[in-house]
Amino acid sequence: MGGGANPIPNDLPFPEATVIMRHFPLAFGEAHIASLKAGDWVLVMDAAGGLASCIVQVAKTLGAHIIAGAGSDERVAVGLDLGAQFGINYRRQDVEQEVKRITQGHGVDVVFENIGDPSLWSSVFNSLARGGRLVTVGAHGGGFVTLDVKRLYQNRLQVLSGLGVERREDLDRALQLAVTGEFRVLIDRVMPLNEAAAAHRLVAQNATLGKIVLDPTLS
Repeated sequence: MGGGANPIPNDLPFPEATVIMRHFPLAFGEAHIASLKAGDWVLVMDAAGGLASCIVQVAKTLGAHIIAGAGSDERVAVGLDLGAQFGINYRRQDVEQEVKRITQGHGVDVVFENIGDPSLWSSVFNSLARGGRLVTVGAHGGGFVTLDVKRLYQNRLQVLSGLGVERREDLDRALQLAVTGEFRVLIDRVMPLNEAAAAHRLVAQNATLGKIVLDPTLS
């Protein structure tokens, strides 16, 4: 997706358009890399996060069965509100067991795992069905994990980088679906640019639910 400037629909506020530009092309890109199709079982980790919340909505438009994984009941509820049909609080529930229960033993065809938390990785990886794909493009949970290579090849699993070519048509589609209300972005607050340090502290303290947008026109 070439260029750094894009026209936005007149009916879409600038903060929302900013977040759409930041996350939805990558969310579509991850779906393309995963070869996501209607009827697939999908687990989206950190489902209330900036990118993952967009992945939930993209997966919904593609007709997938979606399980939202998050670290609190509040954040699971956000994933459900965005279109997931099932939720797992991975801080108090075992991901593998819950996935197998929800899918009646099948497992998930795709995991969007953008955390890289070593305490969660094995359970998430083991939730994959035979031939499943795990797509990752984040590591804020640590980034170094143990991979069961034997399970990988015996079950014909794939671990894929979510970084790919972002397509203009995906951005255009996301902007139009945002205008109609089918796509939503999570914005915790909009702050003046001169409060950037305070915004970074809020993010570091995990005190937000959604993005913080810095607006240089505010004072």
